[in-house]
Amino acid sequence: MNNPYPGLRPFKYEESYLFFGRDGQSEDLLKKLNKSHFVGVVGTSGSGKSSLVRAGLLPLLNSGFMPNTGSDWRVAVFRPGDDPIHNLAHALVQPGYSEEGQSDDPLKVGIAETILRRSAIGLPDYVSSEDFGEDENLLVVVDQFEELFRFERESGLDKPDEEAAAFVKLLLEAAKDKSGK
Repeated sequence: MNNPYPGLRPFKYEESYLFFGRDGQSEDLLKKLNKSHFVGVVGTSGSGKSSLVRAGLLPLLNSGFMPNTGSDWRVAVFRPGDDPIHNLAHALVQPGYSEEGQSDDPLKVGIAETILRRSAIGLPDYVSSEDFGEDENLLVVVDQFEELFRFERESGLDKPDEEAAAFVKLLLEAAKDKSGK
């Protein structure tokens, strides 16, 4: 029999059948997400936050368990790193359940990044500019959000605090958007 534990890395979406021990937590996340369109998963390093989202929440979404949204989801998973808006643009262009194996299309990433940087409502603007199906939804998963707090020290940008603040504002404004995506 294969070992059902992934070791130190988080469970992946495709390993959701192996994921257990968090009874009710995935459902609680789903309820909170449905109510506010924004949810933070907070905990100590190594406590299973990424696994809970990837192998717990995402399979529930795709199974249609979120009321009034259906099961057609684009999921953009990424880490903010040292250029959070660029990394968000990249994830939007290459949606999927994993950060692994995403290829770059510099033109599409550049267009997405330009739209995101235009205003605080850049994320809803991007969704409006894309070819989303009528019943298609978008979920943005920012893994390792705490990277923003060390972003200022490690980035090579002139004003990293402004960049981090603009990134957070994009997320907060998108959570307020009630257009349904």
